[in-house]
Amino acid sequence: MNKRRKTNSLNNLKSINDGKGMTGEDTYHSELFIEDPRKLLRRFMPIIGADLIAGCFSIGLVTLLVAMTYFSALPIHTSTNASFIGGMVVAAVFALAKYEVLYGRIHWVWINVAIYLLCLLISLPAILWRPNTYLYALALLGPLVGLLILNSNRCRELRQKSVELRHKREAIIATLKQQGRWKWW
Repeated sequence: MNKRRKTNSLNNLKSINDGKGMTGEDTYHSELFIEDPRKLLRRFMPIIGADLIAGCFSIGLVTLLVAMTYFSALPIHTSTNASFIGGMVVAAVFALAKYEVLYGRIHWVWINVAIYLLCLLISLPAILWRPNTYLYALALLGPLVGLLILNSNRCRELRQKSVELRHKREAIIATLKQQGRWKWW
């Protein structure tokens, strides 16, 4: 019953902001977003998720590989602390760079590329310690898959779309500032 009432009240919002032929949900989305986010999410969410998963696996597996190989002579406490803190710092930088790329600053993608290459270059010489074969193979495969995802056509299209949205957003903000209606910074 409540759901039906909410849907009816949303559909009654057609007259707001010249919303001819728009449902209440479309009006809601048009006021909050520059473009319909459902189409963008449907198109680009798999590539965003795949890149995040590849980044998390790459960083996590390389951190584990470093703890088991390079830091094997250190005490367990020191090894785990150094690996955990290092992995968390790299993951935070990766997430920040991914956010900036999605915001429309596509030159930040080079930080993600650098992190993938760093993970690959750290895991390559670990073969000298004869680590677990599966761990070593996955630690090599993770960054390669991440680089492949960043080089895919859909990811390039996502970056281009992010730049377009940033330019539209900046134009809207400039117009609002000229009108004196910009209330933010």
